[in-house]
Amino acid sequence: MRILQLLPELNVGGVETGVVDLAKELKHRGHTPIIVSHGGALVEELRRHDIQHVTLPVHRKSPLNVWRLIGQVAQLIRDERIEIVHARSRVPGLIGYFACRRTGAVFVTTCHGYYRPGWASRVMGWGKYVIVPSQVVGRHMAQRFDVPIERIRVIPRGVALRQFAYRAPVERPQQEWTVGIIGRLTPLKGHAVFLRAMARLARTAPRLRLLIVGDAPESKTAYRRELEGLVRQLGLTPHVEWLGTRHDIPAVLARLDALVMASTYPESFGRAVIEAQAAGVPVVATQVGGLLEIVQDRVTGLLVPPGDPVALANAVGEILHQPALAQQLSAAARKRVETAYTLDQMVDATLRVYQDALEVTRLLVMKLSAIGDVVLISPSLQALREKFPRAYLVGLVGPEARPLLQRCPHLNEVLLCHRRGRDRGLRGLLRLAHVLRPYRFDASIDLQNNRTTHLLAFLSGIPHRYGFANGKGSRLLNHRAARPTEPLPPVEHQARLLALLDVRPDPSGLACWTSEEDAAAVESLLQRQWLSAHQRLVGLHPGGSRAWRTKSWDVKSWAELCDALGRERIRVVLTGTRDEEPLGRELAKRSHAQPILAMGKTSLPEFAALVKRCQAIVTLDTAALHIASAVGTPCVALFGPTDPRRHLPSDATVTPLWKQVACSPCYRRRCPLPFKQHLQCMTKITVEDVLTALRPFLREPMEQVPTVVSTEPGA
Repeated sequence: MRILQLLPELNVGGVETGVVDLAKELKHRGHTPIIVSHGGALVEELRRHDIQHVTLPVHRKSPLNVWRLIGQVAQLIRDERIEIVHARSRVPGLIGYFACRRTGAVFVTTCHGYYRPGWASRVMGWGKYVIVPSQVVGRHMAQRFDVPIERIRVIPRGVALRQFAYRAPVERPQQEWTVGIIGRLTPLKGHAVFLRAMARLARTAPRLRLLIVGDAPESKTAYRRELEGLVRQLGLTPHVEWLGTRHDIPAVLARLDALVMASTYPESFGRAVIEAQAAGVPVVATQVGGLLEIVQDRVTGLLVPPGDPVALANAVGEILHQPALAQQLSAAARKRVETAYTLDQMVDATLRVYQDALEVTRLLVMKLSAIGDVVLISPSLQALREKFPRAYLVGLVGPEARPLLQRCPHLNEVLLCHRRGRDRGLRGLLRLAHVLRPYRFDASIDLQNNRTTHLLAFLSGIPHRYGFANGKGSRLLNHRAARPTEPLPPVEHQARLLALLDVRPDPSGLACWTSEEDAAAVESLLQRQWLSAHQRLVGLHPGGSRAWRTKSWDVKSWAELCDALGRERIRVVLTGTRDEEPLGRELAKRSHAQPILAMGKTSLPEFAALVKRCQAIVTLDTAALHIASAVGTPCVALFGPTDPRRHLPSDATVTPLWKQVACSPCYRRRCPLPFKQHLQCMTKITVEDVLTALRPFLREPMEQVPTVVSTEPGA
């Protein structure tokens, strides 16, 4: 792999050292690391290992500078054929992100601290994967930056054990202890607390040595002077050595009897801690941030409250006065480092993230319409999973279809679009785009194909947007398939779009995913209605969308069909939603056959299990016919204003009845014809037509018959 790391500078520090260590290991393992920074003391280390460094002012926060560098970094990505861009800070992150958008390289970030959720910090959550050094930083990115958990990877920093030879603590005379603190000079590191605590120890240990490793940045030199004044005030001048920035940390640790991490602000990790533990130096740390994860109190070190010099002094004194405790903590800490915090483990985990970033495609499939239409995308979901077995595949559907996909084995997650609720209108669309954007999808597959979904994919920042060139805002797509001019069955229609991804769904692969619990619930419902195990059962689904009154068949005909089936000793179950119960009660009232009224008594998966339990089902052009096809139950479907050639699944178990009249198919929700001709496309379908279509499925044993479209000359 060819990896570009971006960070502001390469001066000595935990982040910078980790970048150099990673680059050296990547080079050793045969990869090509390149680093872009403003330069610094560690550049020479890269040159000694023949690692390319490019000096650019990526530390400057000027918007003009950022804009100018985006083009330069993008050109570098092209020239060096970079596959992964790994950003380590905010300004380099902005540059890297937009350079990746121009070039198609994969963008990854590492969050080395607790960023405030301002606009400039948001970029640290924009990586395809967001690496964090500790669980606590991962929670921070999830809660404050809305980064989905599945995009966060916890990779603790690692120590090159060969550089830190283990030396067990030795018992020393009381006057010869050496205690150190390592870190940049900033109030957050708690140097003032450390000095006050050590002043207490110095009263009984006149030869106590205090090593302060690190320096203040140029913008905070006044803080160094404040600490020097505190040293004089506490009478610690003879005890303190100001070592400044050091490159020989192993040599410094070899002098210590204890290391203190006195941080008052949550640490993201604490590299100095694991280096000390690797070298056998007992550690006392404060109970903040990532330190709680790498120091197990009284197992691998001692923990104290932040900002408490008395507790800190007591803990350090306990280690210095009890050699047995120091040796116990030291041995356990070294073992912990060997099992959890080695450089090899860090590099292995980082390479896995890089590999996943290259191989795992994040796909959003959008289908916001009715339940039946969502059933019809099941072959496409299966085909996408087969084509992209490692993809993170997310379905975006309406809330009514969610139960249908909850058990879908091809989806990693189901998201909801409340088109008639909170996601309505432009404001709702912007809200939903804000939800989708943190997922950092690589591509959207728009199976809804309307202005809303095209705009949603664009607003969500999805780089590859697939859909049909249908004139409905399709200019917002950057991968367009020609819209078919001839009527096509739904799955074949989807296949025209999916061909852009070399995906070929199986038209006969409709599926509904039910459980044993769903089947048991259905059996319980039927047993309460005294249905015998050997009695034939036919489902009637008389309801449908309220918006499509033109699809309805009159209740008198449904009642006659129910009675006709009863005369043939077939039990009828009326299926539908709770809203359709009044229709079911009216139908049952008109019938003498005492049908089972199941409307509103099943969940969507239970409804699918009930349809599967039936020997056949009669339905209008609704979701029920698609669910029947998905579970393998023969179905007679009544069509009127719609064309079955465009809506039927490619399944021989579905028999459509369609009385073509002069205006067929009109696709009108209200019939414009006068009273005598009103809804004639539906009224011309007779009970006998339905019985004739049903009987082949009710024979013993049940036989399969080919699909037949019943037609009649236009009126």
